[in-house]
Amino acid sequence: MLASSFSCRGLAHRQPGDESVSVPLDGSTAAPPARAPSGSPGALKGPASPPAPPPRFDAGSPPAVGKNGSAPPPAAAPAPLTARLEIPAEARALSRAFSNVAKAMAPSVVRVDVEVAHPDRDDGDDEGVERLPPGLRKFFQFGEPGDIPPQKGTGSGVLLDGAGNIVTNRHVVSKATKVSVTFSDGTELPAHVVGADQQTDVAVVRLDKPPAAGLVAARLGDSDKLDVGEWVLAVGSPLGLDQTVTAGIVSGKGKVGRHVQMSGERVRSYIQTDAKINPGNSGGPLVNLGAEVVGINTLINTGPGGAYGFAIPINQVRRVAQALIKEGRVRYPYLGVLLGDLKELSPEVRATLKKGGGVPAAGAYVSGLTPGGPAVMAGLRPGDVIVAIDGRPMESAGDVVDYVSAQAIGGQVKIDYVRDGKKATIGAVLGELPAGDLAAAGAGESVAGLALQTVTPALAESLGLKRDVKGAAITEVAPGGAAEKAGLQAGEVIVEIDRRPTPTAEDAFKALRGQRKGGHLLRVRSPAGARFVTLESPSG
Repeated sequence: MLASSFSCRGLAHRQPGDESVSVPLDGSTAAPPARAPSGSPGALKGPASPPAPPPRFDAGSPPAVGKNGSAPPPAAAPAPLTARLEIPAEARALSRAFSNVAKAMAPSVVRVDVEVAHPDRDDGDDEGVERLPPGLRKFFQFGEPGDIPPQKGTGSGVLLDGAGNIVTNRHVVSKATKVSVTFSDGTELPAHVVGADQQTDVAVVRLDKPPAAGLVAARLGDSDKLDVGEWVLAVGSPLGLDQTVTAGIVSGKGKVGRHVQMSGERVRSYIQTDAKINPGNSGGPLVNLGAEVVGINTLINTGPGGAYGFAIPINQVRRVAQALIKEGRVRYPYLGVLLGDLKELSPEVRATLKKGGGVPAAGAYVSGLTPGGPAVMAGLRPGDVIVAIDGRPMESAGDVVDYVSAQAIGGQVKIDYVRDGKKATIGAVLGELPAGDLAAAGAGESVAGLALQTVTPALAESLGLKRDVKGAAITEVAPGGAAEKAGLQAGEVIVEIDRRPTPTAEDAFKALRGQRKGGHLLRVRSPAGARFVTLESPSG
């Protein structure tokens, strides 16, 4: 029976040839639609007409002409369909596994949107700019704060607990002034950065007002048990999309070194995958088929051989995230050495080692020492080659960093080294890596040929200064650089640059990066007293 809303308007005006004819899928001929007998309730009013005869194409009669004057195409025979195949049980099971993982991870994976206010604004020295007439200031600054729109970015994150803590990449939330988190159901909540670790590119953001119920924390796996060839899924918000899932395998596992460089200096191992990772996937999870997070997607490397994604193993992410939640920062042990690989030494350095008694087959070359650091206190010198720590062979600089990073602050290690061709052993007590110690952390940042370290009370005392001295200690002076030409020496402490205090290494680096006519005026201190030095500004 037809529904009452169905309209029969216009049916009386249709012609017999106007009815639609359906073609069965099995290719059999369709029977013409049955017409109700005259006078029956379903009969159409009006005289009955016989069915139209099919068109004839006799030799003596002209062919039928279409609307555009051409002959109409002959009726197409129904095309056969492709054969229906049975899905193999294995493929069905794998497809179901992918789907189940995606469903399980949906409430735990979030989109992280950030805003960075005035990302291009110069926060350096503007003392001279303020004295200029207003009409000239526009040539020296980017504009008033309201003139510069905030920079926006998108990444991904993984919910860790019911308190609303979410792990992501540091580069996703770096310098963020506004953070919002969007869940798979569309719920958007404000958040803030709890802590970010530059050394591992890991950060934690927390919901400002976590809901009392409904949060589902992700299950974290064991990245040490992950096998090459194992199926994994990358979940996140790439290219501004929400909750996309790509599948692949673990293409490789290894240590960061010459051919693979991660975005954090203290990320010493990596997970490589061919699961598609795009911008916006950063901070999202790499998941095994047990719906366990085994890594945090961080970057993608594109080359002639294709594109591969790289993730930070979750075991390291877990340790860093726990420290950020607890203290807002991560404390690292350090030895206080600048290291290089023997195979990458310059011919001049290798020649010096040969003259001194020979070059060890493997080891880490000590190119510099942090003033007052654990290595200095233990008796290491530049030019030594570390060949073992606690009896474990050290074949490269990376091995030393890996081993030291896994130890406890205050722990003692035994270092086997070669000096002038002779092997010796010393003991060293590992210290805590001071905040901003870029040189000791291996960040390799250098401005004007300087490597700097934030002064702590213990470091100030070891340099022969009062414990309350604040500044940036010079840990290394590059030969031929602007710092060497200015007469700066390792062990001196920069306390002012351009008449402004520099209590940390970051402050000093920030001041030195800017260009200043006539160079920068530095006030440095040493046990001999204070002096002023003019340092040439970086070019360009």
